[in-house]
This record gives sequence, structure tokens and C-alpha cells, in this order.
Amino acid sequence: MPASPRPRLIPVDASAIEGDDGEQQVVLRDPLGIAPDALAMPAGAYWLAAQLDGTRTLADVVAEARAAGAELAPAQVAALVAALGEAGFLAGPAREALQRRELHRFRSQRWRPPSCAGSVYPDDAAALRTALDRVLAHPRGPGRRASAAAPVSLLVAPHIDYPRGAAGYAHAYHALAATDADLFVVFGTAHASPPHLFTLTRLDHGTPLGPVRTDRAVVDALAAALGEAELFDDELAHRDEHSVELQLVLLAHLVRRPFTVVPVLCSTLSHLADPAAATAPFLAALRAAVAGRRVCYLAGADLAHVGPRYGDPAGPSALELARLAAADRRTLAFAAQGDAAGFVRDALQDDARRRLCGVAPIYAGLRASGARPRLLHYEQWWDGTDSVSFAAAAG
Repeated sequence: MPASPRPRLIPVDASAIEGDDGEQQVVLRDPLGIAPDALAMPAGAYWLAAQLDGTRTLADVVAEARAAGAELAPAQVAALVAALGEAGFLAGPAREALQRRELHRFRSQRWRPPSCAGSVYPDDAAALRTALDRVLAHPRGPGRRASAAAPVSLLVAPHIDYPRGAAGYAHAYHALAATDADLFVVFGTAHASPPHLFTLTRLDHGTPLGPVRTDRAVVDALAAALGEAELFDDELAHRDEHSVELQLVLLAHLVRRPFTVVPVLCSTLSHLADPAAATAPFLAALRAAVAGRRVCYLAGADLAHVGPRYGDPAGPSALELARLAAADRRTLAFAAQGDAAGFVRDALQDDARRRLCGVAPIYAGLRASGARPRLLHYEQWWDGTDSVSFAAAAG
């Protein structure tokens, strides 16, 4: 298949490493998982790859490289383009064919294998139950001081790993105790930021405690209303995403009655001029699909991400952390008032600084449930350099 005359590099996760020869290399990974393997290249080659934005020909790239002081032959750029295309890192028919192949492999599985078992949590059922009981009994959790007497229609829980988020998980899932729902609509952050706002899968989710069943009747109703392409073109984002998985493992541990789930990955809202209008078709279809069911909406959502790991030149000081906490609490106050529009507006006004990664799941949960979730717990994990904040809320 001939290469495009103006090749375009897909959005990639790029990380620098030192090669065996001591030279700096850059490793490219596909956040959507369509290209299954990472691709390493010299730093100079990555500079060239970054020029492939769909507007430049190979001759343009050669000319720009020479203008920057690099002597480059057209054959070198052509070889780089060929390697990127073969690995699935260029937009076009070759990548589309790779996507179809990977989607077929993913959908052919009996269930979606757990991506975090054996790393974030034990892959043995008995060990997992023991570990989760420790998380839920965390000393900074609610303990016996609180009573979860009233069912909740919306639960906000962290999606940071269980050890770091233990107190938050304890507060969130204590609030779930009285819920009589037989259907959990779980909104998770799609960290890969796929093109479509909401992405579903029909696969059940495998866990060491047994599979968590996806409610195919609800999923099929959504697909009938909105179209297969709209909801499933980015389905590979489910393959390695943890934000939904960590909630389903806890549901499997705690809910000892028959239940089903609708796993929904939510992409970023930060580019939308009108989030309400953009999300309205999905939320209306969801409302119709779950009518008459006992539903609990669950948002797996972390908050601010700051520090060098997330693109900042330096880690936050204690004073900056205090300011970030105040900003997070200000944003969460809109959620507690049931003000979804105010929540998303406040969350995104300083998005470049806080990088709140749970905006879309919380927003969708607020809109779908109509709840006013009360803040139960707020915390900042900080290792002295990087920080992630998270919260638990229920209503």
C-alpha cells in the first residue's frame, strides 16, 4: 500500500531513554493500543517524526532539516516513514487495517483480561480479598464512625492504585453498602483520550474473583440509538485501562448479589465549547436504556496531576500543594451542589496547571444521576516530587 504523500504521525506517548551505546533514544507508544508494540528511535529521528503532521511532504521535511543544520538525504526520511508506517504509527489505511485486526483479537476473547492483576492487586482470589479488606479498613477510612444507611445513586471513587488511594477507596465504598442497585454504570477516565467522547465494550471483565458481567441489553440499546462506530471504534482503549477495572474488582468483592455493569470510558472534555450539548445524545440514550432499573452510577476519577512526571519543570512546594487543594475543593463544591456545568467550567479553567483527569467521569455521573454527591474524603498523594489528588463522594 503506497504511503501518503503527506504522512501524519498519530498522537503518541514519547519517553526518553538512554540506549546501549549511551546515546539518547525516544520510545514511542500508541496510547490507543492499535499499534501493539513500542518503537524506539534516536532522538534526531524523533524530531523528524514530529514534523510529519499531515501537511508536509518528505521533501518539505528534508528542506526543514537542512535549514536547521542537519544534512539529510531523502532516502533517510523515506526509511523513517516506512518504519513508522509498518509499526502502525502513521494515520492511513495501513493503521486502519491494524486497528481492525487488533479489534478482532480483542473482541474474540471470552472476557477482557484484567490488566492490573499481579501488579496493582494480587492475582490470587483469597489474597485479593484479604488485600481489599485491608484497603477498606484503612485507619483513615470511615471505620465504624459512619453509617451507610441510605442508598446512593452516584459514587465518586479514586482510580489511583489501591495502596496509595486506600483511604479514599475506603470512604467511597463504605457509602456503597446500602445500595440495592442491580446495575452499575461505571464511568472511567480514558487516559488515552480517544476521539469519541464515550467508548463501550460488550466484553465481560475478568477478575481473580470471577468475571463481572456487562449488561449487553443496555449496551445494545445504546448502540442502536447512537451507532456502533460512535461507541466502539475506540474499544481498544478498554484493553489496558485501569480506571474502570479497579472499580469492578471492588464491586466483585463487595456486592454479593447478582448485578451487571455498563463500563464506559470517557474521553477528555477540555476541547469542547459546549460539553452539555456534546454529551447530551449519549446521556439521553443512557437514560432511556436504563429506565426502570435500579441503577448506581460510579465515577472512577482522580483529580490533579502535578510535577515533572506530568510535564512540570519542578515538583510542587508545600505551599503550592495547599493552593492546589483549595482549588480542588472549590471544584468539588460545584459537584456537591449538583451543578455539573459549574463543575466542568471550574475544573477546566486552570486545566494546564492541575490536569484533572477525572473531569469527564464525574461530569457524566452528575448529569446521568442528577445527584448532589457529598464530599467524604479528599487527599493528595505526594512523594516529595510528584503529586496526584483524589476524592471520595456519594449522593
